[in-house]
Amino acid sequence: MDKKHPRHQKRWLAYKTLTVASVKMYFRNRTAVFFTLFIPVMFILIFGAFNTTKQSNFKLTIVNNSNTELAGQFTKALEDNKNVFNASQNNIDNAKDLLDKGKTDLIIVIPSQFGSIDPTTQKLQAAEITTYYNKGQPQVGQAASLVIGQIVSSFNNEITRTPVVYSVNSQGISTHNLSYLDYLVPGILALSIMQLGIFSIAFAFVSFKSTGALRRLFVTPTHPISFIFGQSVARFIIAFLQVALLLALSILVFKVQVVGSILNMFILAFLGIIVFLMFGFAVAGWAKDENQAAPIANLITFPMLFLSGTFIPRDNLPEWLQRLTGFLPLTYLADAMRSVSTLGYSLWQVRMDILGLIVWGIIMFIVAIKVFKWE
Repeated sequence: MDKKHPRHQKRWLAYKTLTVASVKMYFRNRTAVFFTLFIPVMFILIFGAFNTTKQSNFKLTIVNNSNTELAGQFTKALEDNKNVFNASQNNIDNAKDLLDKGKTDLIIVIPSQFGSIDPTTQKLQAAEITTYYNKGQPQVGQAASLVIGQIVSSFNNEITRTPVVYSVNSQGISTHNLSYLDYLVPGILALSIMQLGIFSIAFAFVSFKSTGALRRLFVTPTHPISFIFGQSVARFIIAFLQVALLLALSILVFKVQVVGSILNMFILAFLGIIVFLMFGFAVAGWAKDENQAAPIANLITFPMLFLSGTFIPRDNLPEWLQRLTGFLPLTYLADAMRSVSTLGYSLWQVRMDILGLIVWGIIMFIVAIKVFKWE
């Protein structure tokens, strides 16, 4: 397109004017600013203020290298202990990966000779149990190791009635030292993008429809596409400001770690706002007024708020619900942003989440075209 052509100059001037006007209209709308900017900031402030590593129980990952019956009894004793919130068995590589991601507090490795009989003395072989914890959270790891030491001591006395046979060697592992807030912030970013895309567009366009502003566009020199373009670009600008503000607050105030590329975070935010703008246009196109738009918008966003892993890991959901909620658009966006932020993944490594967002964007674009009405 030749921007120097008079007609094109007028078109670009219209785009620029409407975009600036849309941004101003957004910031004059106190309700929109409250829900799309203040609420996400409030979430970070609340969770950041109460973020703590103190806990009365812990998650345990068991690596059992022994096939003896005694090792099985010991494993059961670990799993049944009241201080163990959740215990699972895995191999050492996967266990260390879980520790690095903050999904377990302590790894306990049961050696292969545990429960074996020494052929020479016909007595139980001495065995050293190794535990691993996150060096960045020593208070959690050491407290958990202390509990394990007590379990081992009790188990040793019950089994042998002799001097100590089994002992514990506790070691710290250097990890990314991720906290719950590190996990939470990418989810809040994704949530804020969803809220901005759906609510700001849906309520703005419904308001324009109910007041007849959209209808009057047809009798002005301004093309309706220019108006939609201006509204959309304004949301992109606001979304980037929103992501920048939330990231700055999280990093500078609460020392949240962003392991991956911040540029990739903004690229995912760009893709996310496209997808949720399509949801917003679909709601705005179908609804005739705010009374119809509000329940539909809430019906779309409310389930995703709790089922997409924004606040609570989806691992805590039933398996069938994990599979079902894995296809939600907010799940794709939150998982992708969290993988980039906490694990340092590239965009290629989150390509399946990106593909899911693209598919949702195409679907909702078609829906928006089918249901959108100017009056």
